[in-house]
Amino acid sequence: MNASVNILNDSISRQTIVAIARRVAAFRKRQGLSLDQLAARAGVSKGSLAGLEKATGNPSISLLCQTAAALGVSVSDLLATSTPRKAEAFELGGGKVLWRGQAGGTARLLYGTRGPLMFELWEWVILPTERYEAKAHSPGTREILYAMKGNLGAVVDGEVFEIGPGQGLSMETDVPHAYYCAGKQPARFRMIVVEMPTNGGLRKNGPAGAKKSR
Repeated sequence: MNASVNILNDSISRQTIVAIARRVAAFRKRQGLSLDQLAARAGVSKGSLAGLEKATGNPSISLLCQTAAALGVSVSDLLATSTPRKAEAFELGGGKVLWRGQAGGTARLLYGTRGPLMFELWEWVILPTERYEAKAHSPGTREILYAMKGNLGAVVDGEVFEIGPGQGLSMETDVPHAYYCAGKQPARFRMIVVEMPTNGGLRKNGPAGAKKSR
C-alpha cells in the first residue's frame, strides 16, 4: 500500500510552520485580503487557510503552492529562504524538508526565487512503499525531473511514465500528478519547478526522456 504524509512535525519543522504562518498572514493583510477572499482565490477551504495562519496543522506542499500563487509570491517567499540579490550561492545539501513519507522519504526545497515568477530546485527521495499525490498547480506550471538513483514513476493527468538513473521527465503540472518509487530501491531525483504568471505563454511540449509504463 502506498502512503504519504505532509510536512514534518519535528522541532525544526515546527519553527518553519510558525514562520510560514506569520508570512502568509503578513502577505494577506498587506494586500487587504480577508481569509475568505484569499481562500477563494487560492481554491482552498477557509479552514485550511486559517489553520495555516495559526500554525495549527501540517500544511501540504500543495496548500503552500496554491496559497503562494494566490498571493503572487513564491513558496520561498513564504519560507523566507530567498534574497533579492542578483546572484546567490547555496548549498545543495541544505534547504528545508517540506515532506516526509511514512517510510522515511523526503522532499527538500534546496532553493527558490522570490516573487510571482517561481523557480525552485528540489531534491526528493521516495522509498518503495511511498507515493506523493499532488493537486494541479497554477496554469503553465512545468516540472523537470532528473533521476539520480533508483527508478522513478510519475503519473501526469492519468498517464504513467517511468525513468531510471540519468533520464529526465518534463511535465506540465497544471493537472493532478503523482510521484512514486518504481523499483525495489529508493528513487532519488532532483526537480526543477517553473511557475509562470498566467499569461506567461509557456509552449506545450510533451514529456521528454521517458517511456510510458505498460
